[in-house]
Amino acid sequence: MLPVHVFDYVIEQVGKDIGRTAPEQGGALLGLRGRDVVTAFVHDARARVTRVEYSNTSWLLDEIGRLEAAGSVRFKGIVHSHPLGMPHPSRQDHHEYGRTLESVPDLGRYIAPIVTHDTTTPRERHELYTETARVSFFGAMWTARGVQLQPMRPVVVPLAAAVRQAGVSWSHDQPLTCVVAGVGGVRVPLPRGRSGALRYLFATPDFPVAAPLLLEEAGADGPHPELLIRELAWDHRVPEGDRLREALREALRGAGPAGPGGGMPALPGSRTAPPGPVQAPPAPVTPAQTAASDPDPGPPQVPAAAARPADRPPGRVRRLTLRAGIGRTRAVRAGLFARTEGLLSPALADRHVLLVGVGSVGSYLAEVLVRSGVGRITLVDPDRVEPANLGRSMFDARDIGRNKAKATARRLRRINRRLRVEVLKLDAGALDNHTWQQRIADSQLVIAATDDNHAQQRFNHLAYFVGRPALFIGLYEGAAGGEVVFSTPGSPCWSCATGGVRESLGELGHQPRTDYGTGRMYAVPGLLTDIHHLTAAAAKIALALLHPTGGPDRIGGFLTTPLRKDLSLALFAMEPDHWFFPRILGEVPGQHAFQSIWLRTGWRPDCPVCGDPSLRSDPREFDTGGGDAELTQRQKKAYAERQRERHGSAGGGGRHR
Repeated sequence: MLPVHVFDYVIEQVGKDIGRTAPEQGGALLGLRGRDVVTAFVHDARARVTRVEYSNTSWLLDEIGRLEAAGSVRFKGIVHSHPLGMPHPSRQDHHEYGRTLESVPDLGRYIAPIVTHDTTTPRERHELYTETARVSFFGAMWTARGVQLQPMRPVVVPLAAAVRQAGVSWSHDQPLTCVVAGVGGVRVPLPRGRSGALRYLFATPDFPVAAPLLLEEAGADGPHPELLIRELAWDHRVPEGDRLREALREALRGAGPAGPGGGMPALPGSRTAPPGPVQAPPAPVTPAQTAASDPDPGPPQVPAAAARPADRPPGRVRRLTLRAGIGRTRAVRAGLFARTEGLLSPALADRHVLLVGVGSVGSYLAEVLVRSGVGRITLVDPDRVEPANLGRSMFDARDIGRNKAKATARRLRRINRRLRVEVLKLDAGALDNHTWQQRIADSQLVIAATDDNHAQQRFNHLAYFVGRPALFIGLYEGAAGGEVVFSTPGSPCWSCATGGVRESLGELGHQPRTDYGTGRMYAVPGLLTDIHHLTAAAAKIALALLHPTGGPDRIGGFLTTPLRKDLSLALFAMEPDHWFFPRILGEVPGQHAFQSIWLRTGWRPDCPVCGDPSLRSDPREFDTGGGDAELTQRQKKAYAERQRERHGSAGGGGRHR
């Protein structure tokens, strides 16, 4: 499920203006260009409404145009309320989304929350509550089959709450969407400095994980005074709610007047004259100027004639290319193993890997496996490449809008033309367990590079039942740490490996903060280097699982000790002082970062996947249209039935009483 970042003050405004008024009511959502980020809400208070219909006014359209022309904010969608019991878009809504996407082609995705006056029904992953209402988030976009509508998981950015906690007054008309040094975010006024200069706080959608900036006017000369930029000291050991207060207290205590000696050096290009990086105060610009200052204009287009030397005839370039291609496929396959002789087996060319999830981890992992010689791979991912993916994955600007699995397959085929690659542009839940069982049986390794906990549970059960090794990869907050879990027939399964260890560490106070109880963080900011560090470790484990243990190739002995001692949960720290690592390695000389600890795991006797054989369950029994909750209930029921059968037979025919 794709995330949508929404600043908390937007949720407050929607709850006040729509959630406290009888349906239907509505308004516009605005945010950052090129990202699913909502930073502003405009209530259409004069709209034509009935109990079952909302129609926006021309005033709202004019207001959207005015705000877009005046700053960095962009239209993202419409939020409106529905009668009780209808927390989803109607057929008419679906039609309107298509019309808007057709008329605004650069919109990309239409964010379409639905507000209902219901706070008693348990909320789902794509929903959140205000004081009086439920807000259900959906996103609409064009696909080959027309307009596709799917739920979106809201990620609340707690900026207003943090500012209030810091003791700074807050008003909903204060936040301004702007761009600082090429990065989009929200600017909020702070108390003036000693010299009377204006001060601002600038936060990105990754707040409070990412540190905000402190902006201060260097002088009042001219209509657009220079802003001095300072990064706040950001201590992740401080609780999130207090982090901004402590950082501002420290920064404002030592900050003197702006200018030389003030402790806030000016950064190049920090003047605020439109269309510069900081728009403060915003000055009107024309739509043409706005388009010209677009921070994401796409890759430059080079004319075919310009890409070819003037003195070279067009046909000669093509003939040279064709001649160079003779025998290339055979040479590439030999080259894949040319420098790994004795390390990896050429038999990898016949190995098949099923990879679920092709994001920042999966795209890099797939490339490492193919470059190592894996000859067949199936890629599973329903999502499309977005601009925000480019900084943390193997995609480039040409892939924006393409399916992630398909874009990765194109890249892999350029590495090895003989690669057999299959693309499944679907969610793991789109196929039943019987179909997945057949696909897993046709592979030699299953890799779950997805942050979907239910998908991990499902492939854990299926892979163990079929007898295939499986690998599970997850990043922790800020990519400061992560985990790699592997299972083989006869070893503890993923559920036992992670559940027992997390429970023990949690009792010791070492449990990392996670999202939705999955042990993972969703779409958190993190350095590409840290993501690749964890993924590289997972790739080596994957290659070892594709070789016989103790075989002639060196990689075959990599997991000999972990498999013998059941060390199937590897934890990694890419940052110093991460999690519980200092408690264990703090006294070891020469330690700083990029550490790993391999933990011993064990079976739970009552585990339906790897426990007592008489209590294990067949995953194909749980194919159901009732979703994950019903699946869990049926698994528990089947397990209880097996226990009754087991105890009944042990007690002398108790089943037949």
